[in-house]
Amino acid sequence: MAELGRRAVLGLMAGGAVAAANSRVLSEPRSEGTDPRIRHIVVLMLENRSFDHMLGLLMPEIPGLRGVKAGDYFNEGADGTRYYVTDGAKYQGQFTVDPAHEFENVHEQLGISGSGVPSMRGFASSYQGAGGDPANIMRCFRPEQLPALSALAKHYLVCDNWFSSVPGATAPNRQFAHFGTSFGQINSGLIWLDRGRGIYGRLNAAGKHGKIYYARGSGTFGMTFLGSKYFGLYGDFVADCRRGSLPDYAFVEPSYSDDPDRTIATDQHPDHYVPAGDQFIWDVYKALRANEETWRTSLLLIVWDEHGGIFDHVPPPRLPYGDGTPEKPFRSTIPPFDFRELGVRVGAVLVSPYVNPGVDHTLFEHASIPATVTQQFIGDPREHAPFLREKNANRLLKLLAPIPPRLDWPSYPVDRKLKGARVSEGPATAFQLEHVQELHNALARILPDVARASNPAAVRTKKDATEFIAGAMAALHTRAGYA
Repeated sequence: MAELGRRAVLGLMAGGAVAAANSRVLSEPRSEGTDPRIRHIVVLMLENRSFDHMLGLLMPEIPGLRGVKAGDYFNEGADGTRYYVTDGAKYQGQFTVDPAHEFENVHEQLGISGSGVPSMRGFASSYQGAGGDPANIMRCFRPEQLPALSALAKHYLVCDNWFSSVPGATAPNRQFAHFGTSFGQINSGLIWLDRGRGIYGRLNAAGKHGKIYYARGSGTFGMTFLGSKYFGLYGDFVADCRRGSLPDYAFVEPSYSDDPDRTIATDQHPDHYVPAGDQFIWDVYKALRANEETWRTSLLLIVWDEHGGIFDHVPPPRLPYGDGTPEKPFRSTIPPFDFRELGVRVGAVLVSPYVNPGVDHTLFEHASIPATVTQQFIGDPREHAPFLREKNANRLLKLLAPIPPRLDWPSYPVDRKLKGARVSEGPATAFQLEHVQELHNALARILPDVARASNPAAVRTKKDATEFIAGAMAALHTRAGYA
């Protein structure tokens, strides 16, 4: 394996130093209270894009940002060819093969050697081994290609040290966002069933309210089995913002599939049309700004669930604690994993009238989401969170500044029209198949007659998955009052 360039080596050394410093910070969580200005915390979680891929090229425009410039880093392919990080990311058509991102794939991508320090050298060879063009896994978006994300990143606060919670796929990482744990899961699967109601149930027990708003099919329903009072459509979110009736905590889901009516997915999962997700980011922000009082009392986090196999240059740190409880820690035996290693870095932008523009280097992971909600609306996570990762996770409230509410708007091209989108065809993605199975399990528990009349095993294509998910969600959403 050829050596990395000098800048890359220095970057890895700096990354290791930052990781060590962050471990020291997390081993002694500092006390922080609530912020009386914030009555609503809103999270928009998108799919499968790394930090460098989406935000890395903003480095010249945001001083201090740990991003990249073309040529800074490279990975080698199977034959030793060097593939350098560069621009040239395309909206659609570049990831004809979905980049692998299960636990075993991510460990290959991280390039963890005997020293235990990730080299970040395995992304290109991993994608090449899956049948994709290794050069594409190293490509990043130029800021002007993502006008909404770039405008918000420059106008508000970028968290450039936010990592997915485990070096693996969507399911365990999203579990950390909703439960503060993955219950010992590192790969895709359905082990979370019957594990409780997560942060939403805890809010309810404290006399507060959390709600999940979805565009068509909720990727959260099968994880939580929450009752209908916890769910709403995206149009309800827009209306609640306008009326000033948002719940204490709102989790907003994009659309995860292209629909037969030619509506384009907004989740940004490869190979969905990226500008549709960028526009959705702006729409969520614009909804919060529709009512000044809603805006004055809100904190919005825009974040991605995991890197989706795409290159990032910052080595994930190792935590001084694992997950579970001190009496019963969560561990995986096949493959071995102790939940102290974070996954690949993902984009995260904190939007609020109470943040100053710039970048923050605090170590965050997805357990920071329920930890922040717990801190603001329930109490100290060290006392009220059930599992170690959430108990110890840094919270976002300390990033809010003692300033008057900012009412200025970022510079953004209004009335931007999406061009060049195409409906993604082909076999259903792993995420879609997991979603189908989750919903069928939910139907079996809540609407068994509907479940018996449906056949998840018949779902083969993206079109099949879209139709199954739409039908299941329509049936479940109209079934009010279940526990």
